[in-house]
Amino acid sequence: MRYPRLLLAFLASAAVALAAAACSNSSTAAPSAAACAITVGSVTTGLSAAATTGTIPVTAATGCAWTAVSSASFLTISSGASGSGNGSVAYSVAANTGAARSASISIGGNVVNFTQSGALAPVGCTVTLSTTAVKINSGGGTASVAVTAASTCGWTASTNSSFLTATANATGNGSVVITAAANNGVARSDTVTIGGQTVTVSQDPGVFAAFNLFDPGQTSSATTTCQFRSLASVQNTCTLRSTSFTAGTAPIVTYTWTVQYTYASVKVINSTSSTPSLPISDSCGLANGGATDDGVLQPLSVTLTVTDSLGNTSTATSGSGNQPPLFVQLFNCGK
Repeated sequence: MRYPRLLLAFLASAAVALAAAACSNSSTAAPSAAACAITVGSVTTGLSAAATTGTIPVTAATGCAWTAVSSASFLTISSGASGSGNGSVAYSVAANTGAARSASISIGGNVVNFTQSGALAPVGCTVTLSTTAVKINSGGGTASVAVTAASTCGWTASTNSSFLTATANATGNGSVVITAAANNGVARSDTVTIGGQTVTVSQDPGVFAAFNLFDPGQTSSATTTCQFRSLASVQNTCTLRSTSFTAGTAPIVTYTWTVQYTYASVKVINSTSSTPSLPISDSCGLANGGATDDGVLQPLSVTLTVTDSLGNTSTATSGSGNQPPLFVQLFNCGK
């Protein structure tokens, strides 16, 4: 009877040990990837040029490990570079002595993006601007702002605008060139910071130049070819018609055309008027013009510049952008 009792005791001990091990394993297993969601709390991400610190809250399930990584040397992680479960990431931002800049902190797949304004002029350093408001053509362009400062006075220029660019990091007198992209919509404005001062940049609604070519001897619809074709040496007339428009209420008041083609010689037509159309007239079979019975094609170069009542301009050219290439077709008379 002794050995069976010893065997039963051994089996009972083994069962208890296995059960304990199973419990231990089940309580320490890391969460699955699906259950390990990591989120971060909100913080102020638009920063001034001054040095600052902050803390990003991190929320995660128990056992979910995460790390925090900065994308730039001026944005450092002072604590919480790694963790598990709930926690926080403390960061420091160095003072900005130059142009506006940006960086980010990545935490477990979450990205927190920071932007820091450009440096202000030093205390006691006076920066004077030639203007604090500029207007740029709706078609895009530049404006220059003169800066007056002492020879020992440093200053910067920066903008967070989506359609403006302006950068500078200078000492003493200088200038800042502000560039605006073409405006494809309604009137808009934004700002540029120069030496701690705000310059407002405005842009009128977009102006859009476009045109079509019509040859009534062929079709009533728009075409890409103007035919000089008739039974006798009489003139054929094609018409260029503006289809330009504006996104605002200011009307287009001036149409400037430049037309060129080769037919016996280089033909050039220049016209500026308030009329949105321009006729092109020529005859069949000009001497030494290169006309053929089948009609030879020659490029027709057309440029249209429109101006609205506010002075904004836009230009369209044949064979560029949405404008198709255009041609004149030269026929011998009677063909």
